[in-house]
Amino acid sequence: MSEVSYGTRLDRMVMTEEKTAMEQQQAPVMAVETHGSGPEVVLFHGGMGCRKHWIRNISPLSEHYTVHALDHPAYGESAVVPRDMSGPDYLDLVYHTFVERFPGEAPLRFAGFSFGGAIAANLAARLGSRVTHLCLISTAGLPAKTYAQRPTRSYRSAGDDEALFREICRHNLLVNMLSHPDSVTEETVDIQVYCVRHTRFNSRKVSGGGTLPADLAKMTCKLRVLWGEKDDSPHSPASDKLNQIREVVGDLDLHRIPNAGHWSAYENAPEVNRLMLEFFRT
Repeated sequence: MSEVSYGTRLDRMVMTEEKTAMEQQQAPVMAVETHGSGPEVVLFHGGMGCRKHWIRNISPLSEHYTVHALDHPAYGESAVVPRDMSGPDYLDLVYHTFVERFPGEAPLRFAGFSFGGAIAANLAARLGSRVTHLCLISTAGLPAKTYAQRPTRSYRSAGDDEALFREICRHNLLVNMLSHPDSVTEETVDIQVYCVRHTRFNSRKVSGGGTLPADLAKMTCKLRVLWGEKDDSPHSPASDKLNQIREVVGDLDLHRIPNAGHWSAYENAPEVNRLMLEFFRT
């Protein structure tokens, strides 16, 4: 390799790093995409995700509501957070950012998926009567437990091989998120590629932080839980998780989503949209 070509490539790398740093300095703490009109609905995405997790839900919901789809701090288009930030500190950051972004007393309806369920429940507990409805979709936030090991593959093992990286994304989607190979289209992989590359916080600090039971006990809003029928495995047993929720709330407005795994809002969007709209109208 010539010195000129090496220098050009190095210059490009430096310029890219500088551009990325500048973009991060200008990025909002929590980016928001808003559509529609009417009462407000706020959507909270899952771990290693972004607001694209709601790509099949935003439009149907926005026909009836003002829909705000968030990128949580250090996800998607939002700014980074300190690498060593704890789960409780992260939830505090989300709360303070949220009340700045959504001031006042206007009623809010929440939907939270997985990691986003833990965040939404924590906010609902803090915001009290302002949150009227909370729809949790395969929520996280329960105390961490040791289940069977997930047969996932490391994203880092792909190195610079883009085809291999997409193959690993496809594999991990079928382990963690979706139940049918046909559900994993090129669009799906594109979303996962983007989400993985724009994740800069370890969601397990919140997802396994154990905040959900206390938050459920404290909040005053209506609650509905959606859970994919196929979101049940040795590494994520549905009955154990749902029983932990029942221990807190008693009678549970639970709906199992047919033909869907963990990411049921994507894999069976029509049914999830129907149940969310039905719930938010009550």
